[in-house]
Amino acid sequence: MNIFKIMGLQKRLLQDKGYNVAYIGLYGSQNYGMEDEASDIDLRAIVIPSLDQIINRTKISKKYITEYGDIDVKDLLTYYEVVRKGNFSFIEPFQTKWFIGDKKLKEMFSKIPLNLKSVKGAMLEKAKAFRHEYPSKKKEIAQWGYDPKQLHHIIRLIDLLKRYDSSISYISYDKEDVMSKHLMAVKRNTHNCINSLTHIDTSSFETLKTYINNTIFEYELIPEDYKYIQVEMSIEISGYLKSHLKLEVNNTSIKSARQYRTFSQVIPKNDLKKFPELKQYTGQDISYIVYETVEIL
Repeated sequence: MNIFKIMGLQKRLLQDKGYNVAYIGLYGSQNYGMEDEASDIDLRAIVIPSLDQIINRTKISKKYITEYGDIDVKDLLTYYEVVRKGNFSFIEPFQTKWFIGDKKLKEMFSKIPLNLKSVKGAMLEKAKAFRHEYPSKKKEIAQWGYDPKQLHHIIRLIDLLKRYDSSISYISYDKEDVMSKHLMAVKRNTHNCINSLTHIDTSSFETLKTYINNTIFEYELIPEDYKYIQVEMSIEISGYLKSHLKLEVNNTSIKSARQYRTFSQVIPKNDLKKFPELKQYTGQDISYIVYETVEIL
């Protein structure tokens, strides 16, 4: 099925759940030219939080597992806090050609430079996952005792560092490239030949960790004095949110609640005026909650 068609279906799924979807971008094998018939279509979505959610500081961060692939959903403020740190996998959905939604968001986030340390951190996570039996990886673990897809990611990310460019978050390979064929053979463990293909000691997490650290050191992929400076876009994000919330503000009731306990003391005059029924409890130790609504016109 066409990727854009699936993205449209996934957007409607999120809208049916009540989300105000601003952007959906693809991350994963299709971007790298590493997809095959077994590949999912994984997406990241940015949604606009409601005024109520902003006031109450309600964070939206949820993953939906669907028949087509995973959808990682985050509100704009939450996504910004992650992507501003240069995490390559969160920049990727804004550098892909497969996206639907606001081009302004694509323009803002696609320019965030790559954080080299996020790439190394991801490789170490892949090393930990190599022999871990996650529910979705039971078949691979049962067949080989490891998940070859994790090793292919480690090799791919090392190649990304070797070709370092702060403006890109992934390498897109031509399917006929030697590197592409090598990575695909590792990913699918063709003929159970992962060791002969890579010559990497995959016996444990520690050996994989050593391989990653040695490779980074040998090729000087991350300078010893490297320090990433987080991107500051607070003004742009604030302005973007304001423009999207104007219509909602014009038609929104803001509800709040406050709790009060008398401790056998006098009930506040304003509360007695609003709620005459409280007079019967004068002098008693009671607690009550007042719900208030403000209409913004």
